[in-house]
Amino acid sequence: MASCKHAENEPIAPQRRIVLTEAYLKVVCPGINQGTRTKLADSILLLIDGKNPSVQRKQITDAQVVEMVWRHSQCVRNHTGKCPLLIFGEQLADEITAHFNEEE
Repeated sequence: MASCKHAENEPIAPQRRIVLTEAYLKVVCPGINQGTRTKLADSILLLIDGKNPSVQRKQITDAQVVEMVWRHSQCVRNHTGKCPLLIFGEQLADEITAHFNEEE
């Protein structure tokens, strides 16, 4: 996962990330107390880093991808006898979207 960068393309120091997240929360949630703001900032940073245990990332296997591509593609023989692969992008995109929207 790519880390946040500042103008000089250096990673943002952990303390700076915390301060920036808390400053953002002061603007968007001005009525919350410091303790709640700190907990919310911690949750946001864990989510950004992909380390929030309550949010599981759903992944797709290589076998599932192959099956989906095969299901939404076909060989179209042209006048030269070649068989370029035609992929039905809209239908493939719909199936991938449905896969990630399924309840576990």
